Amino acid sequence: MNQQEFEVIFEKLTSRRKEVLQRILAGETDAEIAVAMNIGEASVRKFIERICREFRLNSEHSDSRRYKRSDLVTLVAKYKPDLLGEHQPQLTHQVSIAELEEADDANVTEFILQLLSTHQPINEEFSKFILRFNFNEQEKKQMPKALNKIGYENYLNSDFHKALSYLKIAVELKPDFGSAHYNLGATYERLDSWIEACEHYKIAMQYQNRVADAAINNLARLEILQGNYAAAIELIEPTLSRVKDNTVKAALHKNLGWAYFQQNSYPQAKQHLLISLELEIDYAPAYALLAQFQEAQGDTPGAILSWQNFLESYSHDQQLNKIRWKLPELEVWKLNAMRNVSRANISNSEIPDF
Repeated sequence: MNQQEFEVIFEKLTSRRKEVLQRILAGETDAEIAVAMNIGEASVRKFIERICREFRLNSEHSDSRRYKRSDLVTLVAKYKPDLLGEHQPQLTHQVSIAELEEADDANVTEFILQLLSTHQPINEEFSKFILRFNFNEQEKKQMPKALNKIGYENYLNSDFHKALSYLKIAVELKPDFGSAHYNLGATYERLDSWIEACEHYKIAMQYQNRVADAAINNLARLEILQGNYAAAIELIEPTLSRVKDNTVKAALHKNLGWAYFQQNSYPQAKQHLLISLELEIDYAPAYALLAQFQEAQGDTPGAILSWQNFLESYSHDQQLNKIRWKLPELEVWKLNAMRNVSRANISNSEIPDF
């Protein structure tokens, strides 16, 4: 079925069938629909079967009302998602999933994820639809994790708007989900929404784990890019003693060295850049900053060597697909590196060979 076929079938539905469909989308049970429309529950079930036949839905689980409802909602979510936001039912958890519980494998999380598989990115109407469910404790743990995973996968594929739609619901369902806040911050950053990125990094950094350390690192970098060098230093220095992960620690020392360099505090800048490279010997950003430090100190040969190391490391990272999104400053530093190395090669070639 395509969009045009769906629209034709939907428009041909009788007003009563449309009403039943819309009440299904609102999460109402057979009993509630029967009362609201002043008909019997058997009549409601016949309406549902006829609507399914109209849309050519022939589920393998045709004996289960749960699957008939699921298929209908999935279809509407794909072709007419605005209908999902038209009704705001006042339902308890037991009522909202009563139909799902009739099947042994009924699971609200599974049900909604089925919808998500055909509805990407999540629009506002579908978001409201998901948030209507009053999840039980197990589902409250499962759903945010599933949404965070899907959001992160889209983030890795550079589909940042789609990632955003999943991650926003993940943190609405679980406001203390540090990993989702971190991924949301990173996604907003890629979309150049720095205010929102900082907001979510600040939430993620409260949880005293690797995600918190990485959030502090990213937040410090944004502070540096905005010229807030002292703020970046204040963020990083209290963190260093507790960080266990060498990759995160190398990034923190790099950003600390960067902040000190911008403040013309050269001894501290050099110290932290060298520590960063001890922790990660092929860390391209640290080489680029060390090259700039050496240039400022008049150490041209040392700067050229650092620029060369930067280009080699950066190229190697790109070949290994470690860099899924290029930091803007790295691209600027790459141009500087190429210009300085090229200039040095030209100068060396002009020296006569006796």
